Amino acid sequence: MDFIIGGCCQGKWEYAKRQYGLTGDDIICAADIKNNELSGKCCLTDFHLYIRQLIESGQNIEENISRLLQKNDIRVIISNEIGYGIVPVDAKERTYREAVGRASCMLAAKADKVVRVISGIGVVIKQ
Repeated sequence: MDFIIGGCCQGKWEYAKRQYGLTGDDIICAADIKNNELSGKCCLTDFHLYIRQLIESGQNIEENISRLLQKNDIRVIISNEIGYGIVPVDAKERTYREAVGRASCMLAAKADKVVRVISGIGVVIKQ
């Protein structure tokens, strides 16, 4: 599994399409996941929103990520980087930001390759 990260609207999906030959039929958005099933899709996008859903439903993040990876043949996971900028005043937003960071570290450790995309350009940070 490869993990692609970057800021919002930095061209992560376009980069993934070019690098992996993906189409819209290959992708599932985190908001559409049911019971950690990707419905046969090989690319998960908006991973950060998956973490938000787990937090809001009070589920264990680490266990759910492990199940997600075990149950599916995932080639690519795409996530926004959340931890930059002004630290939120809202405690829930700070918790979310920290959870996305920790989950991203977990995925990066398991990934074969990690790419950070900035302005549509991928920079390999783990190979």
